[in-house]
Amino acid sequence: METRNYFGWRLQQRADNSTTSFFVFYARAKDIRRWAGVRRVEDFQEGTQRIIKESRVNAVTRFLDSDLRNTIPNNILLAFEPNVASFNSVDTLVSQCIADNDFISGTDFKNYCGRQLEWGILTFNFTTDVEEHLRPAFIVDGQHRLYGISNFQDEDIPLLVVCLLDAALEEQAFQFIVINNKAVKVPTDNVKAIIANLDEQRLQERLLKAGVKYGEVSPVLRDIDDLPNSPFQNLLQWPRNTEENRLVPLTAVEQSLRYIRTIFPFFEDDDSSITEFFCSVWQAVKDNYPNLWGQPNKFMTKVNINALNEFIVDRLQKAWEFGLVDIFSAEQVYTQVNSVINQVPSAFWEQEWSVRVQDNANIRKLIKDDLEKIVRNLRLREHWDNKLQLPIESE
Repeated sequence: METRNYFGWRLQQRADNSTTSFFVFYARAKDIRRWAGVRRVEDFQEGTQRIIKESRVNAVTRFLDSDLRNTIPNNILLAFEPNVASFNSVDTLVSQCIADNDFISGTDFKNYCGRQLEWGILTFNFTTDVEEHLRPAFIVDGQHRLYGISNFQDEDIPLLVVCLLDAALEEQAFQFIVINNKAVKVPTDNVKAIIANLDEQRLQERLLKAGVKYGEVSPVLRDIDDLPNSPFQNLLQWPRNTEENRLVPLTAVEQSLRYIRTIFPFFEDDDSSITEFFCSVWQAVKDNYPNLWGQPNKFMTKVNINALNEFIVDRLQKAWEFGLVDIFSAEQVYTQVNSVINQVPSAFWEQEWSVRVQDNANIRKLIKDDLEKIVRNLRLREHWDNKLQLPIESE
């Protein structure tokens, strides 16, 4: 059993004393993870949190890692249910300390909030290594932020915490719903106005590294070309890459991403998740065809990348619908793709084809049809290239 005593202040935001009060303080993220847990809706009827998405957690960690200047000033919201934590006021001590110090005497130590704000100590006990739903505090908002910050290994970062004190389940649910239905993106014109007098190019570069879209430049494309865990690292046709490495047109990746968003619409406004999904899919492809990857051949052409992407994503959709894969788990996506793609021999792309490889819908359909046929052939225990349309049979 461990005890925590945190110094901060309790705030009664509304004049009505029946409203839930807040306790505000800073604590290190790794420590918060030890005593703050989650009750998720898929596990408990009274849960007030959604399933954790590894991609969003990784995006927060990557944000911190991308630049030493990047900080996260906004808070996470936790809740202590009734009779779990106690608040002990130290208002008298704080007031006396200020009154006795000539330099700060006359300061309103309650920041002009009067009796609604009270300095003090929040105290609670917890047992280490218990399941998350048995911990003293529950995360209402900011689970991906907390997990991502605590996973950052280079520093043990302090995080601003706002706690709901003596908060019943109904209050927790209310706050969760309000917070997640009030988020509004900043309009592009507002962003332009904010940076009018700044070094726009340098700010854009920092935003893209942090995974934040600015203007027409997508952080997804930047990440796919830049991240160490991306199979397409430094392979896109961008001026920033060397001439010999510019193998993959940007449009090939953009079209693949559009198809993914068509099949999985929930990726539309989730750049972090679609980036991790895309990289997991293509890492499995790269690992299965190491001799073809990154070489100037028909395997790396736009039409083949798009056809193969559609072939794989269609199968992932079926696997997801039947509950065989968690789309937001990079490991599960990789495993599922690997189980599909390892059935297709590299000889399919190494053989000469009966048509000239060019970027059009007809060629893309021929590639997809042959991939489908290869899978069926193997299931029927026939030779993989039986009755394919593209490969020319060698004599």
